Amino acid sequence: MMKSNRGRLLFVVGSIAALLSLRAVASPDGSGRDPASRALSIFSDVFAITRSNYVETTDSKSLLAGAYDGMSDALDPFSYYVSAADRAAFKAQQASGALDPGVVMARRGGYPYVVAPMPGSPAEKAGVKAGDLLDTVDGKPVRHWPLWKVLGALDGPEGTRVTLEIVRGGEEKHVTVKLARAHYEAPTPSTRFDKDVAVVRIPAFTKGSGDFLKQAIEEANRKSVTRMVVDVRGAIGGDVADAVPATALFTGKGLVAKAAARKITLSPLDATGEKLWNGRTVVLIDDTCGGPSEIFAAALHDRAAATTVGEVTAGLAIVQRLVPTESGGSLFMTVGRYLSPNGTTLGGKGLQPDDRVFSFAGDGENEGRDAILERGLELARDPKAPRKVACLRLPVDRREAVVV
Repeated sequence: MMKSNRGRLLFVVGSIAALLSLRAVASPDGSGRDPASRALSIFSDVFAITRSNYVETTDSKSLLAGAYDGMSDALDPFSYYVSAADRAAFKAQQASGALDPGVVMARRGGYPYVVAPMPGSPAEKAGVKAGDLLDTVDGKPVRHWPLWKVLGALDGPEGTRVTLEIVRGGEEKHVTVKLARAHYEAPTPSTRFDKDVAVVRIPAFTKGSGDFLKQAIEEANRKSVTRMVVDVRGAIGGDVADAVPATALFTGKGLVAKAAARKITLSPLDATGEKLWNGRTVVLIDDTCGGPSEIFAAALHDRAAATTVGEVTAGLAIVQRLVPTESGGSLFMTVGRYLSPNGTTLGGKGLQPDDRVFSFAGDGENEGRDAILERGLELARDPKAPRKVACLRLPVDRREAVVV
């Protein structure tokens, strides 16, 4: 009942705010004010009207907390507000050293969701998927929890388990998964040859990624292979510095990523290494690709004429900081972002692929086929290959393929 009441309250507050916004813009009194003062006046009006007229008695603290959460949600899915009352608990959580099951979380529309499981993590091994909506953690509803509290609930002592109830797209029922809290490592990169194409899989960018790619390139050169598909799908998180030497193998010296920030000093990323690969390159990306992998893919696209194939990336090429407020709370917010060498915004936006491929989990004779990889191999062999059916997997509830 509380969820329903809160939802109706937020709807009423939003509706009144919209009406008052129009009144402020149209009225002589409002037109002379600067936008910030006008917005604060509207907020004050909405707050007062809600407290006086809503069908139930409202709690001022709850209303304000909702407003603060809404403001951070409006920034991006990865920013959140920590109130003064919760700051001690938040700091204790950060200093606890607890382990998590390897889930990158964000919040949109008030709902916590999985951006991606970390490569090699218990979450990935248990089948947690990008886009899963988190409904409960150990039986506790987390629908309206702030993101920091959700993350804290996932953390715990090594060897313990946490139970998640998730809502998965395309499935009507809830899915329950039990995850271990444990140390984990990303899978090692791999190279294989699909006839005349080298297929290199980079599950995560680590300190050894550059060395592995160098070996893969040298092997391809020895075999006189001039086409390469680099698969960075699922490579999320990590240190952007680890993507720079790997990028240099394809681009040579020079700019890897531009940087944008207002209050912090954020330097562009520059490579100093030698270019070793001069062949045709295709990079596979998807919505579980974020941070260093986005920077890598964008730099190869802009400076090495690589074709990107797949889905829009997660938009995690960002820098975040905990910024204290005068009230004693804090905002964990995005204070900087990276852009591609040509100026395409990556952080918060994600990288748009040159050739977008939609794929769905389904059944039938096409189950198990990798639509993105198949398209990548096709374009590696023929850069001008005509577009055709981009979805090779049939949706569970539909029988027609998606054509782009």
